[in-house]
Amino acid sequence: MQVTIEHVEHLTLDISGKSATPSPLFQALMAGIAASVGQPDPDTGKPAANVQTSARPRFAALKIGERSEHGGGIYAGVSRGLDGEADGHLFLLDDKPDDKLDWKAAVAWAESLGNGARLPTRFESALLYANLQDQLDTEAWHWTGTQYSDSSAWGQYFNDGYQGNLTKSYEARARAVRRLVL
Repeated sequence: MQVTIEHVEHLTLDISGKSATPSPLFQALMAGIAASVGQPDPDTGKPAANVQTSARPRFAALKIGERSEHGGGIYAGVSRGLDGEADGHLFLLDDKPDDKLDWKAAVAWAESLGNGARLPTRFESALLYANLQDQLDTEAWHWTGTQYSDSSAWGQYFNDGYQGNLTKSYEARARAVRRLVL
């Protein structure tokens, strides 16, 4: 495969997906861009492109607690990826169920919001406690999406940050999050 870049004035690439390994096409495209940057145009002798690079993440301007259209909620911070998953930006969504739910219903409710919405993991709930406690009901248990056993799952109490395993039939509050990969 060969990629030739003739002329670039402005280029924006938004690569989305689950794979942490770039595709061969993407690698070839980036190699072609890198090879052409600063190379003189054979006709004019001027650089083929005026390219400025930045390692700044797409969400670097976000501040914790600010509302964002990118994630559709309130920015909670960076959530570390586990088990080979990439780190990501965590957003607390505005949606709340009207009533308390058992764990299975809470999982289904969060997923019904679509676009990757789900219950926060146990560790993401700790991040919500640390950064967005003022956005959560501090007088009730909240479900996490992390199971403790076949019959129980982790819950988060946002008043004091305590986490414990709750029987899945217990009715607790639920909030959904969305995580956008860096």
